[in-house]
Amino acid sequence: MVHGRDRELRVIAHFATDLDPTVLVVRGLSGIGKTATVLQALRQVGAGSSAVRVVRPCSSRPSAHDLDNNRRIDLSTWSIQDSESHDPEFDATGFMRAVSVWAGDSGPGPRVLFVDDVGVLTPERARWLQHLADEAYGQDWRVIAAVRSSTVEPLSDDVEVLELGPLDRMSLRRVLDTELSAPVAADVVERLRWWSAGNPRLALELAGALSAAELCGDVAWTGPDDVGSAARRAYRTLLAGLDPATTAALADAPLGRTSVVRRDGRATVRHPLLALLCREARGADGTGREAQPLDRDVTAPGAVVNILDGLHLDELPARAWAAVAAAPDPRLAARAVGVSLLAGRTWRDHAGGPLVPDGVGADWTDHLWWRDPAGAGEAARAAGARVAETLLCLEDTGDLADPGALRADLRLIGPTPGQDWVGVGLQVRGLLMLGDVVSARDLLADHSGTAPGRTVAEIVARDLAAARVAAFDGRAADVRAHLAHAAELRPAVDGWLPARGMRAAADAVVDGTVPASTMPAQAGTWSARVLGEYAADLGAAHLVAGQAEGAAALLTIALEHCAWPYRGRVQVRCDLVEAVLASTSPGKVGPRAQRLLDPPLVPGERSAPDVAAAYSRLCALLADDGAPSAAFEAALHAPPAPMSPWQRARMLVAYGRYAVTRGSRATGEAMLDEARTLVRLAGMAGWLRGIDVFLAEAAASGGTGPEWEVLGGHEREMVRLAVHGATNSQIAQATFVSERTVVNRLRRAYATLGIRDRRDLVRLAETRPPAWLAGG
Repeated sequence: MVHGRDRELRVIAHFATDLDPTVLVVRGLSGIGKTATVLQALRQVGAGSSAVRVVRPCSSRPSAHDLDNNRRIDLSTWSIQDSESHDPEFDATGFMRAVSVWAGDSGPGPRVLFVDDVGVLTPERARWLQHLADEAYGQDWRVIAAVRSSTVEPLSDDVEVLELGPLDRMSLRRVLDTELSAPVAADVVERLRWWSAGNPRLALELAGALSAAELCGDVAWTGPDDVGSAARRAYRTLLAGLDPATTAALADAPLGRTSVVRRDGRATVRHPLLALLCREARGADGTGREAQPLDRDVTAPGAVVNILDGLHLDELPARAWAAVAAAPDPRLAARAVGVSLLAGRTWRDHAGGPLVPDGVGADWTDHLWWRDPAGAGEAARAAGARVAETLLCLEDTGDLADPGALRADLRLIGPTPGQDWVGVGLQVRGLLMLGDVVSARDLLADHSGTAPGRTVAEIVARDLAAARVAAFDGRAADVRAHLAHAAELRPAVDGWLPARGMRAAADAVVDGTVPASTMPAQAGTWSARVLGEYAADLGAAHLVAGQAEGAAALLTIALEHCAWPYRGRVQVRCDLVEAVLASTSPGKVGPRAQRLLDPPLVPGERSAPDVAAAYSRLCALLADDGAPSAAFEAALHAPPAPMSPWQRARMLVAYGRYAVTRGSRATGEAMLDEARTLVRLAGMAGWLRGIDVFLAEAAASGGTGPEWEVLGGHEREMVRLAVHGATNSQIAQATFVSERTVVNRLRRAYATLGIRDRRDLVRLAETRPPAWLAGG
């Protein structure tokens, strides 16, 4: 496939089908894609069987092929090598006659003679090419020639030139993704593009020399140490034409070969591989020494900061992590903490000691929140120190002594200017776990837009923060978009537990996908908080897919490992209650699950409209009066604040599951039908799978009836007495009504329950009793 050449494809296609008797010269360096572009354009206009490709035209053994290389004809008989110019002299008439006879009536498309790899278009080659074109046009052929460069300026008016320039970043990325088996990080693509000058073959040669870790950015790559064979062919002519002064200037030009690619280096040299060739040439001539690559001491504090800023996390061996302890540098300590909290990694396999070693000083927290701490006031800096201490305590112990104080400190940091986006991501997670999604959204909005000068760690941190807010809001498609952007920049993010959990929950909501595995790799390297949030996300995914029992187990584990998940305690606990009630018999909620619901939820945790709606659903689910309809109706139709479509769908599904499980089939199925319509409209079709699975399991276990909960209070009392053997007269005396009233109400109850008489009622009560009858 040819990428990024749409305009060129159109030009070639127009030329191949036009009647104007000219020659089209497609010009570009070796490897730029001349042959592939011409061949694809010819196939697009139906010339796949009618076009002929001439190869080795400037040799003594030229030949012609069809475009698929299935047929070949030797044309050396019509090519005589000139002893002085070493160029062939064609018998153009015989040459074209032989090609026409060989091609025959091979296809209905345009007859195009593609003279490939002419090389340098000298005056002599330009003349024989024009002569060949004259003969070809007389026999109804068009001529396209591919050349690397031209010494003829200007060319004849009968020659059109189509210049193939460098590919843009997106086009080169598509080429790399097509040809390579490993994912390539976005910044590595940009670096490959600069070093290759946008030449796809040179970029593939450079990429082929990289390890999988270097391609995906887990290990830094700043540029090649030598020039490959494809680059030597591409720049051979250019190198030979340089004067000594230009060669010396290119040899001394800065190439940005440091741990961070320098933009001034990119602007200085247009073809950096040509500059490397000039360095080689200078060394070979004895006029100077070849520039050596910079040594990188991975134990130096600056190198470790660059590793962390670039998320080159495979470059964190024990000796490098030890630099945090050996050199108490505030910025290094801040970046180590920020990246550890961002990725959820504890790096227990590194023996470098704690993240914040002794002697680093109290001001390290300034660098966690601000790119330039000098712009922050004393009050904000003090709040930042307290927040950092609280988050580290939460990571280690799960304890949060004063949620109100954390909320106040986060709101104090939020409006300050010049923030580091890693710190912004940590603030967003803190606000979400406190239920303050409004402040989290505002904080992200204040730090939106382009990212000039931002590190890879900062950009990934902002994407993960945006994904968390979207997950909190139930915007599953946005979750996937933000995670995809982060993984494009650093593919290893796909393997981080925070990203894996959010993606699993989003895939369940959008597609109904059940997570394939719940066991993270290298479980010992992930913090307890991240493991808990991962379990919460997986539990939410299982709940969407209708796997209530698995969801209950995962959500129980989640709250045991992470008392303050980023989704907030309200939403995770509500998911747990819903999963438990959907997977257990009425009245049999396990004491373990009930214990996890005991910690109080302060009003501040449920102030946002959607969180308030989730809390009202939680209260309705836990209503223990045997008649949940009133509680759910109040939560559904008179919520404390307007709820989003996401929360309304959650309410409808929870209501429907609860009602069906307790025998109120008609009410439950009506709610689930309304939920089906809503999730289709809101892009949450994954819920359809969960609804279908639940109804199928309920039908198989007899859980879709009878509709005990539809019975009113008086009817329930009469049914209870009838089941226990009371006669109509005894029931009338006990309920203070006439026997006729008893008969009428029992008949209505029989009709509601789908039975015929009292014998059916007794049998039904023995096999599938409601909770209120068992309690009576």
